[in-house]
Amino acid sequence: MKISDILRWADRYPYFYFQLQNSPYDELSHYRWIVGVARKPHKDRLREDSWYMGGWTYEWKAPYKKPWVEFPRQMFFVPQIVFALTEAPEWEKETPSLEPVQYARFLQISIDKFHFLQAVEQIRNHIYQGEVYQVNLTLALLWEAVIDPIAAYLCLLQTYPTTYNYIFKYQQKYAIGASPERFFWQWRHLIAQQPIKGTAPRGKTWIEDNERVEQLRSNPKELAENTMIVDLVRNDIQRVCLPGSVHVPVLAGVQTFPGIHHLVSTVYGEKRQEVSWTEAAESLFPAGSMTGAPKRAAMSYIHQYEPIGRGLYSGALGYISPSGEADFTVVIRSWIYDKLSRRLLLQVGSGITYDSDPLAEWEEALTKAEPLLKAFNLSVERIKVNPE
Repeated sequence: MKISDILRWADRYPYFYFQLQNSPYDELSHYRWIVGVARKPHKDRLREDSWYMGGWTYEWKAPYKKPWVEFPRQMFFVPQIVFALTEAPEWEKETPSLEPVQYARFLQISIDKFHFLQAVEQIRNHIYQGEVYQVNLTLALLWEAVIDPIAAYLCLLQTYPTTYNYIFKYQQKYAIGASPERFFWQWRHLIAQQPIKGTAPRGKTWIEDNERVEQLRSNPKELAENTMIVDLVRNDIQRVCLPGSVHVPVLAGVQTFPGIHHLVSTVYGEKRQEVSWTEAAESLFPAGSMTGAPKRAAMSYIHQYEPIGRGLYSGALGYISPSGEADFTVVIRSWIYDKLSRRLLLQVGSGITYDSDPLAEWEEALTKAEPLLKAFNLSVERIKVNPE
């Protein structure tokens, strides 16, 4: 069966989640692919003995500011039907029968180049004053658009295969993602998070690409950024784990994705028996890689310098099974689409430290946007990111 057939069937329901695990680096995934559908959302508390699919927006635990596309802060459904395969054949590459983007008109950017560079300098000053160590600063690009979400997912899957290639539907709103980052993983009493911090663009040749990897692996600023977030995650995870059970088996390992290299770490621990999975996830939320450190101070500066709310971006999506197998991704490298208002949204950012070069941080954000724009035949060059 083709993925398009599965998704067209799932799209008949007002709520569905489909996730395909694509990364050769991923040793923690429970299922090669999983899909669930439902006719109504789940409004009660989350229990320990049921399937749930969905997630949380960034504002679930952050100061509220209105996003351009708004979801409920906690949005789950209990799937009526679930298909989950631990072993599955390679997905068949498909050319979508419809164009992914049938119409698109760029509307606006949340923070232009001048104000982004200015915000980086102001954050660097806060860091110099000792008020915060790192802040993740993001921007949003908004289009008026008509897209076919299923065709859009297939195009993104072809051009950006990564750890989590997913599509989530909540009524008439979609998240279509190619996220490389794991937010929360659980198996029995083990929980884990895999923060990403540290980025370099791919080289144009094999030799140049290897040089970029070595430069990233030895870059003091990028390594410090990753280590800082790993320390934050360790502190978060220790609050719900048995003493002495928290470990970092991988620190700042290089992983390669379309258009980009990343430094990825793994932190895991043994959850205390009395702690529920939602309490464990809450202790880690939002992902430290999307806030900075210390987390609360960084979130206050995000609220100050980002003009709009993040919404689902920087939140988390995934599933948990009745047996306690959970896997949630950080919502990054993802398109957000509101079918009713015809709004198409892409959000990207970079981590600011005192050593940050403002222009390099701006370019890093656009580097992250590039493969997603390419998948939809859109271009950064066509966007007036620095109006006169």
